[in-house]
Amino acid sequence: MHLLVVIGFLGSGKTSLIIRLADAARLRGSAVAIVVNEIGDIGIDDQLLRRLDHNVWELTSGCICCTLSGDLVDTLHALDERDDVDLVIVEASGAADPKSLLAALPLYRGRPLDSVRWTAVLDPFRLPMLLEVMTPLVEGGIRLADSVVVTRSDLASEEELLAAVRAASHINTAASSWRLDLTGPLPDDVVRGLLPAGSEAEA
Repeated sequence: MHLLVVIGFLGSGKTSLIIRLADAARLRGSAVAIVVNEIGDIGIDDQLLRRLDHNVWELTSGCICCTLSGDLVDTLHALDERDDVDLVIVEASGAADPKSLLAALPLYRGRPLDSVRWTAVLDPFRLPMLLEVMTPLVEGGIRLADSVVVTRSDLASEEELLAAVRAASHINTAASSWRLDLTGPLPDDVVRGLLPAGSEAEA
């Protein structure tokens, strides 16, 4: 079972990206489960994902990096016991502390995960402000990421997009970076870059 954790602040485009990644993964033959963490009692993102016929597991009324870390582990165990899940995509809440979330994963004692990847989703319009007022949280998410996605490439200026990419690469030189709009199918190279290698169902 492969795990992909998507982190980013509210409104950055996490859900839109996850929908497109899940669609692309299913086209590649993967059976996908999506774990959605929302702080409120009523989840909006999970309702949208269900309407689009995705396998959604909802965690609400807390954050998976702290109060709901046990629920996340229990959910991973439940998914591990199924034979119809190849890839689990976790949409962390916008308030999730990536360091605490990373610390929660070792509590999982199921079968060894085939891979764990992290993607940070950044809004180029709000990134400068967030880096200024929430520095440890934003930098921590970028530093942990295997890949960084700068969204709204169809709306932001070239200068804004370059500034976001440069800010992210200054924090994490090893992460791959992608510039994407919020709609349409993902290019093949982006799918290969973001989805865990080998997450396709075996023939």
